[in-house]
Amino acid sequence: MRVGSKDVADGPRYSQSVARSEIGAAERFSALPLNYSTAFGAEALREAIAARYEHISPDEVVAASGGDDTLPSLFMALLQPGDHVVVHSPIYQPLAGLAAWCGAEIDFWPAVEAAGWAPSLAELERLLRPNTRMIVTNFPHSPTGFVPERGVLEEVIALADGVGTILVGDEIYRGLPLEGRTEAPSLADLTARAVVVSSVSKTFGLPGLRVGWLATRGAATLDAVRGFRMYQNSYIGAPTEFLATLAVRHADRILGGHLSLAHANLATLGAFIERNADCFSWIPPLGGVVAFPRWLGAESTSALSDRLLRDHGLLLAPSAYFGGGERHVRFGFGTTSTTEGLELLEEALRAGADPGGSAPLPARRSRLFG
Repeated sequence: MRVGSKDVADGPRYSQSVARSEIGAAERFSALPLNYSTAFGAEALREAIAARYEHISPDEVVAASGGDDTLPSLFMALLQPGDHVVVHSPIYQPLAGLAAWCGAEIDFWPAVEAAGWAPSLAELERLLRPNTRMIVTNFPHSPTGFVPERGVLEEVIALADGVGTILVGDEIYRGLPLEGRTEAPSLADLTARAVVVSSVSKTFGLPGLRVGWLATRGAATLDAVRGFRMYQNSYIGAPTEFLATLAVRHADRILGGHLSLAHANLATLGAFIERNADCFSWIPPLGGVVAFPRWLGAESTSALSDRLLRDHGLLLAPSAYFGGGERHVRFGFGTTSTTEGLELLEEALRAGADPGGSAPLPARRSRLFG
């Protein structure tokens, strides 16, 4: 089992169904020329992406080969040594690592567990400086699953406006609101100061396509990113671009199926936490398909992860991987193997608690979404 991996939600079943449902898609795909495609993303792809936003046009989208391509372009195009960057934490490591690589000074804006994983706006205000070049947010938040209300986003925007800083929104888990919540608008729709990044890898369940994008109404940001990408690979492979366009056009259908799975798995995860209340406590996530339970055992979660891997062949993502200390783990619950994975983890935890029960589990494999 892998807990906290990059494996994604039940994407192949839905994506294959979508491909079959669009008339003529297979024929168009077979006839696709393998020349250079359009720089920064084909018009059809950018139109499909822009349609997912309220106030973004196709010309305000830059598509690339996955979020792992988009993020370096954004940071390297906009940051200089000596800039100051505030990063929402715990973190997806590149959000801080890339800024540091560019020579920026980093301050972390921490999520507060006692506040339901909401970060403090007062703390954000305290961290801002005249040379703050970026505020980097991540909503829905990985690893906690926290999602702010629209009013909170508007207060963050006001703070960014006050110092004239760019607001970066990692929205890769957007599209799966939990607990009956209505999802707040994208930051890109709320302000021209924001630039958001996303991809088809996580909530769409299509990481093999390697297609991501950034969207912003900020003309200077777009010019800087496009100028930088001219020195890189400004093209996406035509076959993956074609398939990603199909997926984004049918996003409601794909995300609807994944949301049903996420709700079912969230209930399973809640029951697991309840049965193992001597091991974990948690704040249920509000969006996405990751959660960040607190480990109640004596050992650190890095030690726990090492022990589970060594003795049981299970891989658990400890909070240290996210700059989040040593008392939490990230659980993913977006795959059809979630129930099996939790059963294996529960068996391993009980074996570890039994002095005579340290024998490795039988070799089995499952995966939990990260």
